[in-house]
Amino acid sequence: MHEESKQPAPPAQIVALRELQASGAAGGNRLVQPGLSLVSGVKVKVEVLVGEAEMTIQELFDLRGDSVVVLDRLHDAPVSVRLDGKTIATGALVVVGDHFGVRIGDILPAQTAAE
Repeated sequence: MHEESKQPAPPAQIVALRELQASGAAGGNRLVQPGLSLVSGVKVKVEVLVGEAEMTIQELFDLRGDSVVVLDRLHDAPVSVRLDGKTIATGALVVVGDHFGVRIGDILPAQTAAE
């Protein structure tokens, strides 16, 4: 057996820090200017919730290639547009060429969307 030699940890030292003096509002330039231009190019994922279904594990095991799962929403009910798991708007499913799309209907107030 080979035993590794352990190096002792360097001794801890106390560091004396000076108290920071508050600089006034005009104490310098802002790190980030107000507004969204700094983050306007950041990509986010938006998801659309069409509906949900609850089933037992046995019902899940019984699903086959031609099975149909009935969702909890009616066919003409609005879908939820979600950002980071929070609903931010509702809308209607549409077809755009060969793809699905969402026509935004109601945009939820910021305080409602944040909850």
